[in-house]
Amino acid sequence: MHLNARLCPFGSSLEVLKRLLPSQSLKATSGRYAVALDDAVLPAVLQEGEKTGGFWVSGEAVFTKEELRCISHFEAVCRKFISETNKDHEHNFAAFQKTRFAARGGKEPIRLVSGFALSRIPLKPNMIGSIDQWTSEYVIGKAVVDAFRQAGLTGWSTKSVLNPKTDNFYSDYFQLFSEVVLHPVIADCSVQRIRSEYPEEDGHRSHIGCLSYHAKDLKGVFDFARTAEPWCGWFGQPSWVVSSRVRDVFAAQKIKGWAFRPVLTIESDLYRQYLVQWLMLCEIVEKYKESKFDGGRW
Repeated sequence: MHLNARLCPFGSSLEVLKRLLPSQSLKATSGRYAVALDDAVLPAVLQEGEKTGGFWVSGEAVFTKEELRCISHFEAVCRKFISETNKDHEHNFAAFQKTRFAARGGKEPIRLVSGFALSRIPLKPNMIGSIDQWTSEYVIGKAVVDAFRQAGLTGWSTKSVLNPKTDNFYSDYFQLFSEVVLHPVIADCSVQRIRSEYPEEDGHRSHIGCLSYHAKDLKGVFDFARTAEPWCGWFGQPSWVVSSRVRDVFAAQKIKGWAFRPVLTIESDLYRQYLVQWLMLCEIVEKYKESKFDGGRW
């Protein structure tokens, strides 16, 4: 396992990356550029960024295939969005507001929301998609439902999705739902406080690395679960954590729309390597006032 710093440039900081990084490294993923933690250019980039507006920084742990085979659980990472219309958004935001916050053991409460509407669902049969970019709730088609059932996956159910054009529920698309909530995560140095000018998010926690748990807290849990913390937004939206069986089903059935970020257990050697490198990244970033860890809308 090795850790990359992922840098999102502000101001004219992109010019710093163009000047200091090799051309083959200038490939952005989601607007962020990867620089290896042990690359001597990282402090130089952040130092130059002090003059140009700085960077938003997150960490990306990269694992070998052998290490991934030892991982029992993964956090689902969205790779497909279903856009709302304005009318859809009004309906869906109201669904959030109607759903009460629930304290499930984390530092902040969560909401498990259902009752969504979408005027259009452009999903292929083998895809899963998030309800727009502001929720952590997903829609699946009947083929994916059948694949999950045939594999005997546990901890999930479906909820109806309204088509506001017809005022009827879709017959071939459903919201993926789970009421299974995990124990609280371990709040290590990859969990940071958001610093933002927006009061609704300032001071909230943001996890920008891998979720980590005691091994006993993942043993015997269902295949689909939600985190006890609202990692996906200040509206109380928890992340999805799934078993390696779910990842295997996605691969075998060629289901698209999720990537899978490893969830670590703090008793493992892998976690110890991960933590050492994250502490190093924190030490580096703290030296530069113009660069800050990812999180929020500042």
